[in-house]
Amino acid sequence: MAVRRPGLIALFDVDGTLTAPRKEVTPKMLELVRNLRTEITVSVVGGSDLFKITEQLGKSVVTDYDYVFSENGLVSHKDGKLIGTESLKSFIANDQLKEFINFTLHYIADLDIPIKRGTFMEFRSGIINVSPIGRNCSQ
Repeated sequence: MAVRRPGLIALFDVDGTLTAPRKEVTPKMLELVRNLRTEITVSVVGGSDLFKITEQLGKSVVTDYDYVFSENGLVSHKDGKLIGTESLKSFIANDQLKEFINFTLHYIADLDIPIKRGTFMEFRSGIINVSPIGRNCSQ
């Protein structure tokens, strides 16, 4: 096995890079990443939470990559271990969050769009994902 080159890192986005948006990684891509990891440090970053990234990249995602940065880097894993977390809740008061959520849901309710399906807001550590059509809508 070749010695990994120190100081060199490849950082990949999940959706649209390692996978099609919200789809599973292909075996060919997994093999490419596995081979690359023998040469350099390989990491992934995604806006989704770790659960969604695991659905796309596999159950062993935190050990298949040297670093995994979920929720836009606010939840970080290194070598399979959690190394840090941060959340909007640390910086924005609950009353402010509630005011934003109430305003947004009322706004979406009044939109005249052809389809609305399911979850319109998803609170993550680093973002509030707003989807007027709904996250449960098919691709």
